[in-house]
Amino acid sequence: MNIRDYRLSDKVHLVGLTLRAWEPIFQKLELSMSAEIYEVFVPNWEKEQLRSINLVCESADIRVIVAEEEEEIIGFSAIKFHPDDFLGEIYMIGVDPQHQRRGAGSALTAASLEIIKSEGYKLAMVETGGDPGHEPARRAYEKMGFEVWPVARYLKRI
Repeated sequence: MNIRDYRLSDKVHLVGLTLRAWEPIFQKLELSMSAEIYEVFVPNWEKEQLRSINLVCESADIRVIVAEEEEEIIGFSAIKFHPDDFLGEIYMIGVDPQHQRRGAGSALTAASLEIIKSEGYKLAMVETGGDPGHEPARRAYEKMGFEVWPVARYLKRI
């Protein structure tokens, strides 16, 4: 596996990868919350994921790295820096479902942490959902030494 900086020509691959990687997560999310909340909170997950991947690919403030095997992009990580909060953030990370559970996510996380450290930050953050679809991500982050910062977010349709 090779990890390298993002190139403009990678965007088309990241768009498809993002939709494949998040589809099972949103399927589980939909089952874990009431329909009346889900339909407002996530009216069109595909559109939101496309907006998010376009944002990370086009932002000058976000550094994107990709993981590839035999010149095929299998995952990516987007890194944001928050100088006012003294931390670097793994803002978005995704691995193609065909390549999950083979170390690509851990390698991208480790590379992201090295980038954050090389920029002089001593604290790294990553956020993920508390729903069943994000369970593998939570396990991966905890395995890499991240500690949970308790947050409670409540939703109510009005």
